[in-house]
Amino acid sequence: METVEMVSAIFGFVGVLLGSLTTSVLTIYKDRLVARHETMIRDQQYERDRQATKDDFQRESIQALQSAVSDVIRAAYEELDRVLAELRESGSWPARQWETPTAKGWSEAVLQLQLMAARVLDEGVRELAYEIQRVAGEAIWAADLSTAKQHSRRLEPLHVRFNDTANRIFASLF
Repeated sequence: METVEMVSAIFGFVGVLLGSLTTSVLTIYKDRLVARHETMIRDQQYERDRQATKDDFQRESIQALQSAVSDVIRAAYEELDRVLAELRESGSWPARQWETPTAKGWSEAVLQLQLMAARVLDEGVRELAYEIQRVAGEAIWAADLSTAKQHSRRLEPLHVRFNDTANRIFASLF
């Protein structure tokens, strides 16, 4: 009888060992699976946060570029208004020379446009901003009234195109 009890005890002990081993293996497997899942979720959250930060930066940069473009256009229109007033007084177009003082607000507006354009990732928006800067510059440096009108008339459609392009990008960033 002692042998039967001993065999039963050994089998019981082996059963407990196998049960403990199985539980340990399954617990380790479950912990590794949970850790892998948590790592994946953390990585996904990191990517979402990173993309959100990038999108925020682009939204802010495009808004700042829109302001800079508006400042360039404003400076050009103010200079054209000044030149038109001078034309009315003198009867002749005062073509700009190198010695002519810089249009009020022009340098600051151009520098701000260039700074903000460098932060914008979308090449199309940047190119439109630079095109607006170029056309505005050509308008205020025009040799005569006709040329100034020609360049000035291009500013508004370019500005509309610029803002439409910016709005399409904004929609993709939300």
